[in-house]
Amino acid sequence: MIRLTRSQLNNISVTLNEKTTITPVYYYMEFYSNENGNSKAVYLGVDQSTNPVRWNEFQITEGVDDLDNGSILLTSGTYDYFAWECSAQDFMTKVSIVESGKCVVEGTEPVTTTFTDEPTEHTFNG
Repeated sequence: MIRLTRSQLNNISVTLNEKTTITPVYYYMEFYSNENGNSKAVYLGVDQSTNPVRWNEFQITEGVDDLDNGSILLTSGTYDYFAWECSAQDFMTKVSIVESGKCVVEGTEPVTTTFTDEPTEHTFNG
């Protein structure tokens, strides 16, 4: 299981290398919401692992949708994830799933402040 904390940089460890079949490879992680069925895929970037034959380590920033640069915006809740091997840094070139599992996104939702454009009324007695 992967845990992501909202509005921060998250390190995740997975085992993608053992099922990878192409070279060069680009990894994308697709998240499917268990609450509403929506999905998003984020590019995982450079493997940070010191032993990539055994495990892979990537950084995902939660809080901004910049999907081609390792950042994603998700609501708090549970997700199914699918790690895809791709032949280019483009999710449309996906070849096969190399890992799947569950993900929990924790943290509070950002507060959205809404301003209205209604005039303020002042009454003067004088």
